[in-house]
Amino acid sequence: MSCHIFKKDSGTRLRLWLDEAPPSMDSTRCHLWESKVFVSGEGIPHRKSVAAEIARPVGGMTVYGLLSVTLDQSIKTQYLQVNVPIERTKGESWSLSLAPSHHKVLTGFAAEYMPGLFKGIEDLGEAALPSFGILSFDRMAHSDIGSSIDIFRELTRAIVRALTMEQVPETPDEAFALLAV
Repeated sequence: MSCHIFKKDSGTRLRLWLDEAPPSMDSTRCHLWESKVFVSGEGIPHRKSVAAEIARPVGGMTVYGLLSVTLDQSIKTQYLQVNVPIERTKGESWSLSLAPSHHKVLTGFAAEYMPGLFKGIEDLGEAALPSFGILSFDRMAHSDIGSSIDIFRELTRAIVRALTMEQVPETPDEAFALLAV
């Protein structure tokens, strides 16, 4: 279990939790899920859960997002099932975020960002996806002014890649490479 923080000269910060959850943030308790099945990948998982948070200054605002996933391989399957919750409420305030204090950061899954999660999975292709199992998104935080579908697409790529990476990133370049297309 570990938490790592990386920073670029541009001011962008990335925080990764490997086999642990962000503090003071409960797993979602939603009952409404959207599920999609993907072809089994070639990736060998080295951890069961990953969370990533990013705060990227852009002009006068900060692009922000936090996303967490858990992989369950207790049941052998021929595919990778991806589960995403949707919440009907705005969520609770989360004060431990990397976002600037003037941002209002809320926990919970907002329907407007869901397409980014599935697009992030599709971006990866078979080589990066876990070989099988149930991949469940279980935590999300978003900013009232700095979140977007695109940032959650990037975070999805990062956390799924982090599930299958052997070594923990040691440099900002290695860590930020997780976000790339």
